[in-house]
Amino acid sequence: MSEKTNPELNTEETTASVSDDTEKTELSADTDETVVTDDTAKESSVETDEATVTDGAEQTVSIDSVAAEATAENTVTEEEKPEKKKPVLQKPIIIACCIVLVAILGFLAYMAFFLKEPENVTWSNDVNDVTYYYEFKTDGTFTGYLGSIEMTGSFQKTNGEDGKTITLDKSFGSFYQGAPATYSIKGSRLFGNQEMSCSYSEDYQFTLKQSKREKKLLDLPENFSADENLVGTWIFKYMNYDIYKVTFNNDGSMVLEFMQDGVKYNGIYTIEGSTINFTYYVTEATATSLDYNIDGDYLTFMGYQFVREGSEAEKATSDQANIITQANDQAQETQAAEAVTEAAQTKEAAE
Repeated sequence: MSEKTNPELNTEETTASVSDDTEKTELSADTDETVVTDDTAKESSVETDEATVTDGAEQTVSIDSVAAEATAENTVTEEEKPEKKKPVLQKPIIIACCIVLVAILGFLAYMAFFLKEPENVTWSNDVNDVTYYYEFKTDGTFTGYLGSIEMTGSFQKTNGEDGKTITLDKSFGSFYQGAPATYSIKGSRLFGNQEMSCSYSEDYQFTLKQSKREKKLLDLPENFSADENLVGTWIFKYMNYDIYKVTFNNDGSMVLEFMQDGVKYNGIYTIEGSTINFTYYVTEATATSLDYNIDGDYLTFMGYQFVREGSEAEKATSDQANIITQANDQAQETQAAEAVTEAAQTKEAAE
């Protein structure tokens, strides 16, 4: 028996079938699109990987190139570096410096321990409780000190059969003028304990000791008022020679020099009317009064006529003939020598 087909059912089924087919087709299409999309993504990923690989390769190549260039630059720099200079202080220079240093130290040691000469040392000795100081210089001059008095002169040394001798051109302290005294020195300059033993004979011997000079300075007068016409330096000349020089200062200090004898008296002064009171130091303060008078660039002092140093009067005075009669050269020379050699004369008289 044959079945008959329902036209309405057939239409609905057909429609449903078509709908199902459409959905399947759309689903299939969506799936295909998804596959295609995935494939596309994969291809993109592959391309990205390839690009990354390419970039990595390029970066590797670039790094290698930079490293190669840096190595090349370093090589060039090392090749271009100049050779190191040798140190300035080379061995010969160092050795020479050491030799010079040793020589200097040796010289100082010689000066301190082995040099036995009177020069460049301050010596002293006591004569009848009076201290004399002596300074001998390498130029052959000496200076002697007694209180505030100074004496300058010259000396000579010799090496004879009897030993070393020293001769002063002036009498001072224990030395006689023009008489050679043998001497010998012991001790060390460095420690300041040198002694110079001197002898004129078996009966006359004396010893000088290395020492430091004590300066005898007098106190300046208080409330001192200077005579401005007197302040300055004045010179007495005779036969074209400078005989005496005296300097008066504003502060009350005064210096009187006996030029031919090399004697200088350092002291102070005050003024009372027409009298100058001059004070110097030997073993104690010693004062003497001297009259003075000023007439322009001329000073009457100590019985002599002085002229102001640097004035026209000094330039015009080649021969000082205006000498006051109450004074004479012999008396002045005796006065100069007496103050300096007083202690020595006392010693001779005692002997």
